[in-house]
Amino acid sequence: MFGASLRRGFLLCLSSNSTIPNPSPFPNPPLLLPLTSLRFLSARSSEEEGSPTVVSLLVDSLGFSPETALSVFMKLQNKNPRNADSVIRFLKSRDFSAGQISEMVQRFPGILGLNANRTLLPKLEFFQSKGLSQSDLAKSLSHPHILCRSLERSIIPNFNFFRNLLKSDRKALQSIIRASRPGDHKITVVPNLKYLLDNGVSESNVAFILQYRPGMLYASLARLSEAMSVLKGLGVDPQKTAFLHALSAVLGMSKSSWESKVRVYRNWGWSEEECLSAFRKFPQCMIASEDKINWVMSFFVDRMGWKPSLIAERPVLLAHSFEKRIIPRAAVLQFLLSTGLIGKRYSLVPFLTMSEEVFMKRIAKYPEIAPATYWKILGEDFKMVGIFRTLKFIPRWIPDNLCLQNLCFWSMVAVNSYVSLSSFVALLIGCCGSCVETVEADLDEYCVVE
Repeated sequence: MFGASLRRGFLLCLSSNSTIPNPSPFPNPPLLLPLTSLRFLSARSSEEEGSPTVVSLLVDSLGFSPETALSVFMKLQNKNPRNADSVIRFLKSRDFSAGQISEMVQRFPGILGLNANRTLLPKLEFFQSKGLSQSDLAKSLSHPHILCRSLERSIIPNFNFFRNLLKSDRKALQSIIRASRPGDHKITVVPNLKYLLDNGVSESNVAFILQYRPGMLYASLARLSEAMSVLKGLGVDPQKTAFLHALSAVLGMSKSSWESKVRVYRNWGWSEEECLSAFRKFPQCMIASEDKINWVMSFFVDRMGWKPSLIAERPVLLAHSFEKRIIPRAAVLQFLLSTGLIGKRYSLVPFLTMSEEVFMKRIAKYPEIAPATYWKILGEDFKMVGIFRTLKFIPRWIPDNLCLQNLCFWSMVAVNSYVSLSSFVALLIGCCGSCVETVEADLDEYCVVE
């Protein structure tokens, strides 16, 4: 079994005189503020002015807007990196696209100060020698912090450590890259692994953390133990899969952020126990941004007329994309209800939570709504603009061959997405080349408007 070999493998890495402190649990952690004793990092801000050379380079070479380029520049420790141009040219020569390079630079501006041939090339060659293709390499390095680590002192030792545990070059590479900013595995990872296993975390959960969430293992042992104490106090079972998300949420969230999100839920009518129960069921509900929480709760409570307790009982609803799933599917269901194609007692909850495959099969029973091709578009390419900034949601993509006789679905999406019909009509005229009278006539005939 992998779990048994995992335990044997990493215990061999422990030196005979290694000692693991036995941290004390939280004394009576407060009900709503279980992160009280965690340590938190403070953010720094810079007030320096931008360099025209670097900003211009980012705009001209990578297509950054002046504002984005200036924002990236402000994060540079060295405000005049001599290597910026050579780094960009080097990455392009290694078949990184402009989009991939842009993402790397925005995530880790310090890459612009690295030496392309002396620092970047040996690391890329090492990754490729262990089985990462060029395309995989470009995807993996969307979090490029590992490129600032020493190849000999950090990357190779950490790779060998994860390789011994995971028994795969590819998995080991993915782990050290996902860890972003790994430290010395002997100082952090080994003690943390032992602590997790000794405190009841299942071996399958530890194996998952090793491969997919290795960054958690580089937290200090004190912080990890405090987070574990919080989760134990909340009754989160370390044998369950939900524990992984709960631990990630607690380790990655500041005290002030936790308190603020609790206040948001309380403002929507959740009780203290409902907040904690929702976290135990679906820890990701505390990872969602406050904007998303407010949008989802507003839609379900104000728009759909649900009781807040219903969302608390099904916090998984907060995981779904507001623009790709909640709005379109709610619009579809409302259309089916309004036309009598389904009964009034049909619940939106299973309609939202069913998989895309099941949803498509279910909707295929109702050809009255739209052609099958439109449903494929809905599942894959439906986008909206300004989802968290404005109430005016306008579909970004409308098929070129849109048939006005099938506008019922698209207009329902518009109406239920707070788009004004005038804006929607204008959009259709621009996309389809139809006249105002034709569009309005078809809307009157085929659309259900509140």
